[in-house]
Amino acid sequence: MRISMPGIKNVLLAGLVAVTGVALPAASQAADYPTSRPINVLVGFPAGGPSDHAARIMTKLLQQAWPQAKFIVMNQGGANGTIANSNVAHAAPDGYTLLLGTQSMVNIPYLHKKVPYDTAKDLVPVAMLLKMPNVLVVGPSVKAKDYAEFMQQVKAAPGKYTAFSSGIGSDPHLAVEEFMEKTGYKMLHVPYKGGAAGLLDMIAGRVDCSFATLGTVQGQLQKGQVRAFAVGSEKPYPLLPGVPTFEQLGVKDFAPAAWYGVLAPKGTPAAIVDKLNKTITQVMNSKEGVEQLASMGATPTRLTPEEYNKVYQEDIVESGKLIKHLGIEPS
Repeated sequence: MRISMPGIKNVLLAGLVAVTGVALPAASQAADYPTSRPINVLVGFPAGGPSDHAARIMTKLLQQAWPQAKFIVMNQGGANGTIANSNVAHAAPDGYTLLLGTQSMVNIPYLHKKVPYDTAKDLVPVAMLLKMPNVLVVGPSVKAKDYAEFMQQVKAAPGKYTAFSSGIGSDPHLAVEEFMEKTGYKMLHVPYKGGAAGLLDMIAGRVDCSFATLGTVQGQLQKGQVRAFAVGSEKPYPLLPGVPTFEQLGVKDFAPAAWYGVLAPKGTPAAIVDKLNKTITQVMNSKEGVEQLASMGATPTRLTPEEYNKVYQEDIVESGKLIKHLGIEPS
């Protein structure tokens, strides 16, 4: 069997590591990256939801930028993403196992008494992919014509109307809890293992509404299967023309939104992190990337790994304050 020169080089380097136990220089690892083997991108939620959609948009665009590489999206739903988060946190720090994380992952240390990894230390922010607002949407079981009429009905029947989320401690869960605290209106929270399952039940009339991320409900909004009553952006959101913000509707200091991003195991060489960051940022901000993200109600971002890590660490702290303030106890 013929072995190409790059192949011989990789074999010799691998043998050197095996025999001497000496790690290869980061520069050598980055030079070969990402051609050694497939890159697994773990998603902590079932297929069909916005996290899965974002992962597939990203890997498709990365495949175009790196035709010699191979990407595999792996859905590992459960425990609000904890399973996938833990698997990545304990993976080899070589850039070949990545996490498609969501902002809700910063809530996990405050929701579970035992977490098999350190949220702040064991995962390295690589590139923030996108941001999108949460949006109050209602299904066919809600007959109100707008936000004001719906809130009259909610106020008249505390706890009657149901609001689904993608899991305990997810951003939609915290959004509905914070909304109820700020307004005094009472709904019944119904957690699911992912947003897609809750959305199907809302369309079927089994749950009434959600403070879902826009990516969860964008397709159904366009089809007219659900309706948007309010959007969690500080200003009117261009991808939802005509939908008022919560601030415009009188709910002060309430603009729930979420980021999605790529994270890697602690110890991943900075050269690989930088290489991933630059390429991911470039493809997500390309014309095709912007169009693909708009289809799920999101907009791309441009953050360095250092800037993303600053946001990540700050969100961990702020999330803890919010969860404690809302009185949500860890299980």
